[in-house]
Amino acid sequence: MRLLNSLLIAVLAAAPLGATAELPPPVDHRLHVKLLPAEGRLEATDTITLPKAAHRIMFDLHAGLAPRAERGQLRLQRRIDGPLPLERYLLQLPSAQRTFTLRYGGRIRHGRLGATEGVGLHREFSAGSIDAEGVYLSGNTGWYPSLPDHPRLTFTLELELPAGWQGVSQGTPNQGDVPLRWTETHPQEEIYLIANRFSSYRRPGEHGEALVFLRGEDTALAHAYLDATERYLGLFSRLLTPYPYSKFALVENTWETGYGMPSFTLLGPRVIRLPFIIDSSYPHEILHNWWGNGVYVDYGRGNWSEGLTAYLADHLIKEQRGEGAEYRRDNLQKYTRFAAEEADFPLAQFLARNSTASQAVGYGKGMMLFHMLRLELGDERFLEGLRFFFNQHQFRPAGFQEIQSAFEEVAQRPLGALFSQWVERAGAPELRVEGVAIEAREGGYRLSGQLRQVQGGEAYRVGVPVAVSLEGGGVHEATLAMENTTARFDIQLPARPVAVQVDPRFDVFRKLDPRELPLSLDALFSHPSVILVVPANAPASLAKQYRALASAWARGNAGVEIRSDAELKSLPDGAAVWLLGWENRFAGELLKSLETTPPLQPALQARRDSMVLAGEGPGGAPLGWLASSHPEAIPALARKVPHYGKYSYLLFEGAEAKNTLKGQWRVFHSPLIIPLTGGAPSPLPPRPPLARLGEPN
Repeated sequence: MRLLNSLLIAVLAAAPLGATAELPPPVDHRLHVKLLPAEGRLEATDTITLPKAAHRIMFDLHAGLAPRAERGQLRLQRRIDGPLPLERYLLQLPSAQRTFTLRYGGRIRHGRLGATEGVGLHREFSAGSIDAEGVYLSGNTGWYPSLPDHPRLTFTLELELPAGWQGVSQGTPNQGDVPLRWTETHPQEEIYLIANRFSSYRRPGEHGEALVFLRGEDTALAHAYLDATERYLGLFSRLLTPYPYSKFALVENTWETGYGMPSFTLLGPRVIRLPFIIDSSYPHEILHNWWGNGVYVDYGRGNWSEGLTAYLADHLIKEQRGEGAEYRRDNLQKYTRFAAEEADFPLAQFLARNSTASQAVGYGKGMMLFHMLRLELGDERFLEGLRFFFNQHQFRPAGFQEIQSAFEEVAQRPLGALFSQWVERAGAPELRVEGVAIEAREGGYRLSGQLRQVQGGEAYRVGVPVAVSLEGGGVHEATLAMENTTARFDIQLPARPVAVQVDPRFDVFRKLDPRELPLSLDALFSHPSVILVVPANAPASLAKQYRALASAWARGNAGVEIRSDAELKSLPDGAAVWLLGWENRFAGELLKSLETTPPLQPALQARRDSMVLAGEGPGGAPLGWLASSHPEAIPALARKVPHYGKYSYLLFEGAEAKNTLKGQWRVFHSPLIIPLTGGAPSPLPPRPPLARLGEPN
């Protein structure tokens, strides 16, 4: 994800730039910064060059930094209200000048804040801090003079650091063993400064220099990331346009983050060591240097970059593995569980992820928008449109309107209907198939029926794929254009049809029918009312950890309640229930029903590790169960399990809770799969990916 805090959201959303806004040329900063982490201070000199001479200059700076101008009269105008103590100054120069110099220094130290995004999902963020643990400063911190009349900038940053420390920013580093100077000539929206006791690794590459900064030596990990950087810079440069920056760096943070800055990413210490991150979240952050940090987002008109980045990184990697349909289904499942009922909103209103529901819209619906656009235009035109959009708006802010215009230019036809219904409108279609009939005809068969949109409100104009499995093998595929809430289909076939599948690859953004969804942990995490039932008779060490897990999952969630199994006579109706512990007295019937489930049977018999599963409770409400034989594994389960929401069952091994098995219960009765003559649907070949690693496009 691209870093965006609440202050920046409020400012940018309140001041849209508009589709035709003319941006002033960037100002240039020549910064010399001395960091004193133990004291929480910096001392800085900034020589600023304006695009044209001026008598009066306004700038904002963190409160308490006491700026001094080499020439002219400097006056404090006002203090700026918000989560950070900022001050606005006016500098009156004796004559019109382009260049002026400010000196300032002081303390910047803000503690980390926490936010809850759902049951068991918490994140931390910082407004900026200088301390002995590390330095994190963004443009919103106010650590350098920011000119409100000049939103874009270039810079050179020279650093003076304690022995053993290294600093990281955007741009190109000096060529010494330790980077102490960073230069960025492309227009930027802000300047970042990260510093710590890093071990650094560098490797030149065809598409840009790869760098890794770790808080400790780990050559094997560093080289794995250097290899991945080279691999994915190559993939995206061939797929889109040449990489727009001179380097990309992996930087280890002091707390758990997943931030994407221009030309580097700031990831948490646990995150970077997860084995799957290097081929999932990491390429996502690299790709943000095209979308979000290469073409900037006009937040006054919605954030398109997360959906596009998810489609061309996360989705593409799954597609390369033949798992594109599963990835799209998982995103539709998350939208259906978390957003479709009460938390939905138009894609144009998405700014940044602050909940699972906002993620389902901004990332999931955004990703599906670009997938449907690709199917509408074809791969070649789709990629041509992306390249045209990037080249037209590089290092400038843009919105959905500019994306639409770029694709209309390439396609030579209007696309307003497609964009308006998916970007400006909340909600999604719900599909039903009705009245399917077979008629034998000379030389073949006729298959007829009707698709219906049942969501209420205006119909969506959408092309719905239909796949018909034929007797003796083979599949006939067609796309049915729906202009209204109903559309009839009439398909001529060479052999008897045995099954019909509607949208079998999950190509349409839609709300899934409950019968299309496997019982999953998401059903528990998304429920408005959750009861966590802790075991009264568990050993003391386990009981303590179960209560700690329950407290962690309940923190910040008003709809979560903690109860003991000893105080309940039966499981409550209407709420999602989590049963904790092998010893939980309500677990018996649930476990008994699973004893013949092949993937879980050995673990159920041994009961020596950790298991998590989703089932169905009284009245059909979601019922979950989590149990472990290792007290020390339960904190890790509390942290990990909410990230496995799409799965139905999980097994973890050992005290470190290493995941060894994950899966979903099978869906048996999807209303969009119609068996016709006792046959089963034939498997469909996966769609070829947009690109493969190492192959030219």
